[in-house]
Parts: sequence; structure tokens; C-alpha cells
Amino acid sequence: MSDDPSVDAEFERLQRRRWRRTAVRVGSVATVALAVIATARWIGLDPGYLYAHRENLGDVLLGEMLAPRALWAELSGEATGLVAAAAETLAIAGLGTALALPVALLLGVLAAANVTPWAVHATVRFLLGGLRAVPSMVYALLFVILAGLGPVAGALAIAVGTVGDLGRLFADEMEEIDETPVEAVRSTGAGTLATTTAARLPQVTTAYVAWTLFYLEINARKSSALGIVGAGGLGYPLIIAFRARNYTRVMAVVVAVLCLVVGVEAVANRLRDLLGAQRRASR
Repeated sequence: MSDDPSVDAEFERLQRRRWRRTAVRVGSVATVALAVIATARWIGLDPGYLYAHRENLGDVLLGEMLAPRALWAELSGEATGLVAAAAETLAIAGLGTALALPVALLLGVLAAANVTPWAVHATVRFLLGGLRAVPSMVYALLFVILAGLGPVAGALAIAVGTVGDLGRLFADEMEEIDETPVEAVRSTGAGTLATTTAARLPQVTTAYVAWTLFYLEINARKSSALGIVGAGGLGYPLIIAFRARNYTRVMAVVVAVLCLVVGVEAVANRLRDLLGAQRRASR
């Protein structure tokens, strides 16, 4: 230790602070671990039960779902139906995203705190939060009542859910823009609409396109499950196969979903790359 009392006091203070931080971190980790354990017990998660029944899952996976010959025969025999269902799923995702985009764009701008007054953006954000709070499956059930069984209900369900998600993301992006161009346009006497069109939207166009493509990927996955409640797409043959306990057919539908999602993701990534290259070239 140093002969200078002030140095010793500072050292002890730093040591105490370090130990307090360590204690807080250990306490936080322990609290989270206890919460996870308590939650698992509350919902009835029993590792022993799962381990005891592991052979059931193994029999289904290896004996039916992943049996190469049976799976290939199922894929070959159901190829036409699976392709049609995959195309319907893609149509649901694409149409739902397209219907949601203009509404999400409008609400996203209105929900930005740097564009509209507090009363407006707070109300619109509350609306967007309410839309996000309801799962797409619930929207699908509601629209099945309105439009009947089929892909129309799925597209409408995707659209409403996407408005809530994209609207929030668009608002957040708008609030992060550089205000310098906005002030320059506003100094000319331009109103809110002209200022937004000329100075705000050009700054977020690339981000908006990227988020839209990303949500097209997400909606392709969502659409594949909406058929479970009668909203068309690959979900319908999936639930029929599950109910019939035909797990080979279940796996065939899963393969179709995988191919669809990977294909949409590859196209979306390519479009984002092209968009980024054009943006860099324009600078």
C-alpha cells in the first residue's frame, strides 16, 4: 500500500465499487437462472419425462419423417399439389406485404416524433402497438369469418400484422434522420408535407425498402402456417397430414416450406445487394 492516505482511500473505493459490480452481476445471473427454473416448473417442463419418451420422437423422425425412400416417394407423388400450395403461400405473403406497405408508410410517418405533434404520433404509435399485439393467426381466424376459407383471409391477416410491424420500424427510422436538410427545406417556407417529401423520405428510402424485403421473408414463413386455420397455402396440407398422423407427408410439406423460404430469402438478399450497390454508385 502507498504511504499517501488519499491514494489508499481511492484504491479502497475502487475495490469496493468493483466488488459491488461483481455482486450485482452474480445476483442478476442467479435471479435470471432461478426465474427460468421456476417458470419451467410452473409450465410443467420435466426433463425426466422427455428423456423417458425420447424413443417416440426418434421413431417418428427416423422411421417416417426422414426415411429417404418414403420421403422421396411422397415428394414425387405430391409434387403438383405442393408446388400449387407453395405458389399460393407466396401469393399470400406478397399480396399481404403489398397491401400493408402504403398504410404502414403513412402511419410510420405520422408516428414519427420529429414529423407530427405529440398527440398525433403518440396516438398512431398506440394504434401500431395494438396491431402488433395480436398474432397473425388470430387475424386469420377473424378474416376467415369475413372472407371465408382460402388465401384471401390469409393475405388480409398478413397485411394487418405487417402494418403494425413495418409502421413501427418506419417511424423509428424516420426519427433517426439528419435534421439539417429538413431545416434547410423548412427555411424556404415549405410545409410539413413538402418538407417530408423533399428532405425526410429520401433519407430513409433505402432503409424502408430493406425492411420491406425483410418482412416479405417473414411473411413467407407466416403464410405457410396460416393454412392451419383455413387461410390457404401450405399450412392446409400440413395440418391435414398431422391430423392423419402421416408424418412422411408432414416432412414433405416442411421441405416445401423450406424451399419456399430459402428461395424468397435468396431473392430478397439479392435485391438488397443491388440496392446497396446502386446507392454506393450514386454517391
